[in-house]
Amino acid sequence: MPAFELALALPENLYRRAERAARLTHREVEEILISTLEATLPLLPDDLPSDLASNLAEWAMLDDEALRAIASALLSPQQQRRFSILLRKESDGHLSQSETQEWKAFQREYLRVSRNKAKAHFLLNQRAKAGASLEGKP
Repeated sequence: MPAFELALALPENLYRRAERAARLTHREVEEILISTLEATLPLLPDDLPSDLASNLAEWAMLDDEALRAIASALLSPQQQRRFSILLRKESDGHLSQSETQEWKAFQREYLRVSRNKAKAHFLLNQRAKAGASLEGKP
């Protein structure tokens, strides 16, 4: 793969962290920085809509802990109970006008949480694949 040279000014504390990691792993600082970029920047499919690609690129700046928290997000127990009640009433055709609005809001929130979870899982999987390839694993 062709290489591109890049002059990059790093804050001193960041360079010191990279330098320490290089020393501890018996690698070059450049190799540490490349490995970090490989593991952090997602490999996004070319056919993603631009708004989704932009959103994923922003989310890629989150650390693994934050992404895992998003990936495991659930509705609160109280919200889950209310969701179940509204689902049952909706199935039976017994929602009042205000419950219909509440049900639609729940559906939007559930969809938002589900999409966020999917994005977080995608990025975590990309990082796991990048980490495995850096370690020479398939």
